[in-house]
Formats: sequence, C-alpha cells, structure tokens
Amino acid sequence: MKISYYAKTDVGAVRTENQDFYGINPDKNFFIVCDGMGGGAAGGFASRAAVEVMLKSFDKLTLDNIKAITGNGGLNVENLRPAVSIMLANRYLNNLTLKYPKLKGMGTTTVATKFEPETGLLRVYHTGDSRLYRFRAGVLDLLTKDHSKINELIDAGKMKEQDVKSAEIQSMITRAVGTEPTVKVDYVTYEVKEGDCYVICSDGLNSEINDNVIKDIIEKNISDLISLTNNLIAQANNAGGRDNTTVIALKIETDRQTTQSQPGSINRVVTLSDNSQRQQLLEDKLLSSFAKFFVFTLPKEAKDSILKKPFIIAIFIAALAVCLVLIYSHYSKEESKDFTEITGKVSGILLDIRELKKGQLDTINASTDKVSKLELLQETVKQENEYTTPLPEVQVLIEQVDGPNKFIGISELSPIIIKLPAGIYKLSLKYLDFKILDDNYNLVDSLQLPIELSESLKPKMVIMLPGEKENK
Repeated sequence: MKISYYAKTDVGAVRTENQDFYGINPDKNFFIVCDGMGGGAAGGFASRAAVEVMLKSFDKLTLDNIKAITGNGGLNVENLRPAVSIMLANRYLNNLTLKYPKLKGMGTTTVATKFEPETGLLRVYHTGDSRLYRFRAGVLDLLTKDHSKINELIDAGKMKEQDVKSAEIQSMITRAVGTEPTVKVDYVTYEVKEGDCYVICSDGLNSEINDNVIKDIIEKNISDLISLTNNLIAQANNAGGRDNTTVIALKIETDRQTTQSQPGSINRVVTLSDNSQRQQLLEDKLLSSFAKFFVFTLPKEAKDSILKKPFIIAIFIAALAVCLVLIYSHYSKEESKDFTEITGKVSGILLDIRELKKGQLDTINASTDKVSKLELLQETVKQENEYTTPLPEVQVLIEQVDGPNKFIGISELSPIIIKLPAGIYKLSLKYLDFKILDDNYNLVDSLQLPIELSESLKPKMVIMLPGEKENK
C-alpha cells in the first residue's frame, strides 16, 4: 500500500496568532498535529517545539533507548518510537517551564500517526483533544477519544452527550504535552483498507462544525486532498473560526497483499506512561544528548526585561560604582584596590554529590546498634574520599527561598559549578529511592542551603543513601 497526503494550518477568523503546528516525516509516513495552549507566544512556541522534538527524536532514538524508557511491556519496541518522542517533547517543554516561570501552563495537545505500507497498519498516538477521523465506505468514525473533563463526566454518567455544546468546560482537557513532568500517551493500531481517508485535526475544526458536516465534505472531495483540506478549513472559518484550524488529510491509494497482523494488536488502546523517576532521568539524559539537533527561539515573553530584575539593576549599579572608584583612585594617585575587594567577591558553590562505597554501606546496614551506626556515619563524612564515591545522574534543583533565582541540572562525576546570588536556598535531589544525609545524620528529601559571598566558590559535599535500606 501507499499513502498520499496534504496538510494545511490556518489562523482562523478571530485570532491573530496561530498556535497550531504540524510536522511530517514523509520517508517514514509519520504525521503530527499539535495544538498549543498557554496563551500568546507560549502556546505557539509549545506546539512548534513539540513537533521539532518529536521529529528529531523519532530519527535519533535507538531501540535500546526506547526499551529503557518504556520497558515495552511485551509490546514491539519499534512501535513505541513515536510514543517515546512524545514523552521527550513533554519533558523538554516541562523543563523549560521550570527554567522560565513565565512559561508555566504552556503545553500542547498532539495526535501522531505512523503508516506502515508493508503491514497495512496505521499506528496512532494521542494526548489531548486533537482528533483523528477515518472515512471508509461512506461512514465517518472518530478513532481517538478526547482527553477532556467532559468525556470523564460522560463516562461517569454525570453528563449526557447532548449537553456537551452548552457545557462551560468544553475546552478543559485532562492531558497535554508539557504541562506536567510526566505524560500519558494512548497508543492504538488500526488496519487500513484501499480507499480509506483519514483526517488528523486540531479542535478548531470539530469545535465549529459537527461530524456530519465533516463527513459530507470528505465524501464530496475525497478524490482531491487539497480541495478536501481547504474546504474543511473554510467551513470551520465560515462557522465562526474562533480558533486556529489544522488539517492533515491522508488517503490509502493502492492495495496489495499485506503481512498478517498479530492477534489482539488491532483496535486495542494501550496507555503508556513515563511516571517513574528512572524514566524521567533517562529522558533528561537523552534530551541532553539530542539538544544540539533542536533549534528554537524562545518567545521574548519568557524572559524578564532587564529593567524588571532588581538583581541585574543592582549589578549594574555596583559595576558603575566600581568604575567610579577606579577612576577616582587613578586620578588621586591613591593605592588601587583589587577588584574582588571592591565588588564583594563571588557567590555560589561547588556541589559534590556522593554515595557510599558498597563495603561501607554494607558495614553500616549490618550495624544494629544506633550509636555504632551513628559513629560509622560520622567517620564516613570525615573520610569521604576513602568511604564514598561520586554519584552521577542525580536530578538537582536549587530554589531561592524568598526570590526567583533557581538552578536545575544533573550531577556528574566531578563537582558541579553553580553560581547563584547570595541568599538562602532549598536544595532538592532526586535519584531512585536515595535520600540526603543531613548534618544530623537523618535521611531527608531536601536541605536548606545558605550561599554567601566569598573569595571563591565554596565546596559543598552531599552524601546520599538508599532510603529503604537505611530505614531497615
């Protein structure tokens, strides 16, 4: 079999910015529609960035990468490639909202399809309320189910389908890419037939025209995908066009004998999730290795104006004061001062995250006496080079208690150089079931971290222990 396609996106009749975006990998028959959310530039950026990450990740992921993240659960690993690309897009967008708080709430819906000519199968991956329709033999079927509050209420018997149009929560979705650290992706496979027509669309289409109108337009224009797509969008605009509308129309053109599908693999929805901490760490690591392939321009709204940042203004004033002092010192022929004396030196830490060597950990776990265990922990801290080893791939989050400053990163074998303004911060570390050993030798999730001005960055060593083992 082979597939033909045509895609188009339109801003609509009301809005001034298009927050929809679509992507196509024609060589792999991979098609994506994303509908951004979060307002203004953030929504438009979310959909564009999600498509970019999905397309690039789709090409770069190895089978080992995919299996490590999903664990596959008995599913074919290659078939999960698009789902993992959606998970990576989710992680990328959510990480940006942590780094740039003004982007908080940014996200996007997505429908992605992958057509396999050799098997005659269409694989569908879906999060949010964008849709996939199939027109076959005069019948229009909706192949995706909106992840929306309305659908939840209908499923629970608390709302009837005829009440949907008048509901005030029509736009409230329950899943999106980028709004949370993890995302659930519905995955389902359909057999295609010669003459099938598929329409992937953002909700700008179905929110303006009902399924009967969509069916009539497809039926009248099925021989010309360009006319079909243009007529669907035009009809949505004529009906109000209150939202952006994106349509990718696909048609199965020829038929030949195909490979038989695996029993039970058709029409069964599987929900994939990346809710484990290990998965998230692997996603961050993969994103870091793929970063050079992503090319984005952040919306200017993401960053604060320099004039709105007191810390930047303070630095500017301090620098101006330094210049004035230097000029005065030069002309008065007084003894010049070292730059660090004038500016107040530097602030930050060299963060060294370590774990116990196995022998020392076994010795501590074997001790049943609390006093002995405490003495062993004290000795471990004093002799860290002998009893501990660097712990890489730990998620690091440092947040200022009464301020906007923040650091997010991943630990390595060498200490992390972290430069932050002086102040009181909260240090949180995430790595499997490990906990932080605090100054009182208790296992905790976070520490208070004072950062002060000094001659150089102060070293800060943190030891992590497996929480469950230590509590036994």
